[in-house]
Amino acid sequence: MQPMAWLFASTLALAAAALPAAAAAGGVQAAPATGAEANSLNPVVSVRGAVIRVSDIFDGPIPRGDRAILAAPEPGERSVLDAELLSRIARAYGIAWKPASRDIRVVVKRESRLISHADVLAALRAALEAAGAPQDADIQTATASLAVSLPAEAEPRMEIGQVQYDPRTHAFAASVDITAAADGRVVFTRQVPVSGRAYATEPVPVLAATVNRGDIIQAADVTVAHVRTGLLQGGAVTDPYALVGKQARRTIKEGMPVKASQVQTPVLINRGDPVIIYYALKSMNLTAKGKALDAGGQGDVIRVLNPKSNRTLMAKVVQGNQVVVDAATQTALR
Repeated sequence: MQPMAWLFASTLALAAAALPAAAAAGGVQAAPATGAEANSLNPVVSVRGAVIRVSDIFDGPIPRGDRAILAAPEPGERSVLDAELLSRIARAYGIAWKPASRDIRVVVKRESRLISHADVLAALRAALEAAGAPQDADIQTATASLAVSLPAEAEPRMEIGQVQYDPRTHAFAASVDITAAADGRVVFTRQVPVSGRAYATEPVPVLAATVNRGDIIQAADVTVAHVRTGLLQGGAVTDPYALVGKQARRTIKEGMPVKASQVQTPVLINRGDPVIIYYALKSMNLTAKGKALDAGGQGDVIRVLNPKSNRTLMAKVVQGNQVVVDAATQTALR
């Protein structure tokens, strides 16, 4: 953004040059116009290019000609023109306008196009891999954001230069050279130094969105991400299909590796639920009413109580409120 002192100085110089010409024409300044000839102020101005013109600030006739009077802010930035500065511009160019209040302001914003942090990282990743860094590395930069705003009217170009990478410490340093050209000439140039570390990763299934306790994980909930090898802990699920259809034991955050202990087969029977116990004998099938002493999903073996015999049995969950006693390990229902 341009310093306000610079803006004042520029306007004063323009006024000094304009006033003699105005005097030669028969007067120091134009008399205020009325009706359709009066000028109005644009309180919010968006400029495309490196300069601010009189017509950007004022609507209506400009007796002494529309000119570039001030440098525009940096791309994406803004500047504020106060009442005193606006009055001086109006007098210098014969504009029929006076501020109604000392609080009058004009906000000028420079139009821009953005090279995002992700854009820079993509180019940096390719350069680092060429320098020996692992593919699909987890790149951590010392600077939180590498985004750069460029003039909206210019065509950007980005190059990565001076890349250094240390495989022992994973540290890297590089420079990002960004230029933008319009009408065959360079109108913007910036060199951004960037440093950080590039860590090796492994592809593992993660959740595309946070799931809450009790939620059933669907295929659409699972994606594959490259997670830093050092962050993978024992018990992490590595097969995406092993997560589909499982139930979250607790809240699992988006984008984090999932431990096997965080999921379970969906619970069909909760502790304390009444159940029907099926017991298969060679000659007949018996059933009895019971009570679940554990929670379990399909295929899980849980403890059930036969209240009639007051015996605790091990039974396999087959569906909601139904369990089957394993005849090989149980003797009889009593």
